[in-house]
Amino acid sequence: MPHPFYDSKEWKRLRSKVKAKWKALGLPCGECGVPIDWNAKPIVDHIVPRREAPERALDVSNLQVVCHGCNTRRAHGIAPAVQTGADGFPEGWGS
Repeated sequence: MPHPFYDSKEWKRLRSKVKAKWKALGLPCGECGVPIDWNAKPIVDHIVPRREAPERALDVSNLQVVCHGCNTRRAHGIAPAVQTGADGFPEGWGS
């Protein structure tokens, strides 16, 4: 059962906004840098997990779009997080 946070209107609205911006800018996966396959339904991921920084749950600078493989690796603690700027995008990837 998903956490109620992920069913909230605020999260769904922000998630859509982040995906739309990444897609419009043609940004790659925030973890591996591979072009995102938008047909594979990429995931908006918290760079610093919600359990560690609940106050940043809706902070765009703490969000990145990742492919399913990277999301799975991150969930298991394998892939390192990418640092983002205040605009929520990895440094050097535009805004």
